[in-house]
Amino acid sequence: MRRSTVLLAAAAVAAAAGVAAWQAPRLLGEDVTGARDAASDFAEAWTRGELAELRWDPAGGRDPAGQLTALTAGLSPAPDDRPAEVAVGSVRRDGDRATVALDVRWELGLPWRYRSELVVRRRDDGRWRPVLTPSVVHPELRDGEELRSRLRQAPRAPITDRAGRPIVADRPVVVVGLQPSRTRDLPATVGRVAALTDVDGAALLERARDARPDAFVEVVTLRREDYDAVRPQLRPIPGVVLQEGVRQLAPTAAFARALLGRVGPATAEVVESSGGRTRADATVGLSGLQRQFDAQLGGRPGLVVEATDADARAGERAGTEEAVRTLLETAPVAGTPLQLTLDPAVQTAADEALTGAPEGKASALVVLRPSTGEVLAVSNAGPDGSGADRALSGRYPPGSTFKTASALALLRAGLRPDDPVACPATVSVRGKQFRNAEDEVLGEQPFRADFAHSCNTAFVSTADRYSSADLQTAARDLGLTSYDLGLDLEVAGADVPVTADPVTHAAQALGQGQVLLSPLAAAVGAATVESGRFRPPRLLADQPPSAPGPVLPEAPDLQALTRAVVTEGTGTALRETPGAPVRGKTGTAEYGRQVPPRTHAWFAGSSGDLALAVLVEDGGFGGAVAAPLAADLLRALR
Repeated sequence: MRRSTVLLAAAAVAAAAGVAAWQAPRLLGEDVTGARDAASDFAEAWTRGELAELRWDPAGGRDPAGQLTALTAGLSPAPDDRPAEVAVGSVRRDGDRATVALDVRWELGLPWRYRSELVVRRRDDGRWRPVLTPSVVHPELRDGEELRSRLRQAPRAPITDRAGRPIVADRPVVVVGLQPSRTRDLPATVGRVAALTDVDGAALLERARDARPDAFVEVVTLRREDYDAVRPQLRPIPGVVLQEGVRQLAPTAAFARALLGRVGPATAEVVESSGGRTRADATVGLSGLQRQFDAQLGGRPGLVVEATDADARAGERAGTEEAVRTLLETAPVAGTPLQLTLDPAVQTAADEALTGAPEGKASALVVLRPSTGEVLAVSNAGPDGSGADRALSGRYPPGSTFKTASALALLRAGLRPDDPVACPATVSVRGKQFRNAEDEVLGEQPFRADFAHSCNTAFVSTADRYSSADLQTAARDLGLTSYDLGLDLEVAGADVPVTADPVTHAAQALGQGQVLLSPLAAAVGAATVESGRFRPPRLLADQPPSAPGPVLPEAPDLQALTRAVVTEGTGTALRETPGAPVRGKTGTAEYGRQVPPRTHAWFAGSSGDLALAVLVEDGGFGGAVAAPLAADLLRALR
């Protein structure tokens, strides 16, 4: 039987008994559909921030939407505080009034869940409307109180080196800022501050003009030692405001900066991408490993939610329980360290070596341990302040550093290092003319000498002795492939595509064409030559070592060839380097369409249980630019 028929029958019975027909629903249990629908509309509007669009019951006072928003405005730094979820529960009706249970969840950096109650009333037109009461916001909230919350930041764990010693730890800093109201000549103040701190003066002036007069406009955060160097000039400038503090920092500003990343106040991008897990007043990892492993390093903050009474705070009861009541308090949980395979001495030497790169040129340097594949240093430098991690994620034509793979393919095709191979000025392949650097002509000589002096025409003329697939296999066996470092960060390996075009194949024998390597891959190739087998690179100390590749029977010949580069060829900048013998290959990699083409400078080599690769973007000749930087690194470590 339909429900309407039951109600009509009940009404008839009630009328016969002298009971008003409108009271009939109470006899069978009151209908709560309208009340539930009104509560659902409220829940949806609250989570969407659309409370102003609701029709409210006047019993809640004027502007109930504005009142409710004010009650929760202190819960987070977000401009539109609203719960992440509000679910409608049970409904209790008493005539024209109903109380609806709401399960509320806020994301305040940590979830906060509780059950509150919403009162709805049925109006004369039969529609149900929500009534604003403190209990809908929180069951313990009293009249005159508002909610606020704050995070208790957990102790951030350090990133540690191969020995477990902290690399990134709390270090003293000074935050330099401006307060526009404290200076009569804002452009002059900005100009002086920008010159001392090396920031963009135009951008700073725009931010300062847009800020409130009494706002703190952050300029830059300086390490204490860097601040001390400019303190006498900075402090007297009108409008400058200084705040001392601590930040998670590496030993030096350049120390593996692009890899390690930065820690600081959460940006709008980080907050938005966190799905409510991070709020604007949190200190988080902003880039690099600090961002990827933020949950591990940052631990879990504590959350404090309080009900505050504005009148009590301002009066005699200030500081009492009546002024501030704690509704929720959770303890922070400290983060756990992230251990890397980096060696601080090697990393520092790598960073220092790159200071010798040509001014204004971006550069990268990677150092590995051939016996284990452990990454010992990842260094980047250049106009971007070493912010881009080109050492791991950059992809470049490798030029002649790739001739080690071509030499391996030739050895497998039967060529011996002492076999004669001519080095003419030019060689043509299907009409495409290949030439040597600076039009060098060496005549007929042992292949070992062709390799040492990086004769392009010798490699082009012998490229038909092996296939493009053979070259790809040789590159793979040297470790020029892709890598899994256990990182979400982009890690580039090597790209050695197979081609059916003889011209492209000849170009790829020279490390041109479609061949691309990262500095990491170039260092891996050098490590494979040194140790005689490919060992996948490893950066995270707790990542189990991957199985090594097969032993290369050709390794002794490759070691002799790369040693000749240093003793008599294009890498003589390293000939007098102390310590274990240095092996390697220089590279001058053409790119772009200019005539003559621009070139990247490369050196990839090894010495004992160290393998390295140096790249200088648009640096010119590898032997003249990159090889000396490698020599500086090795000398610093002897």
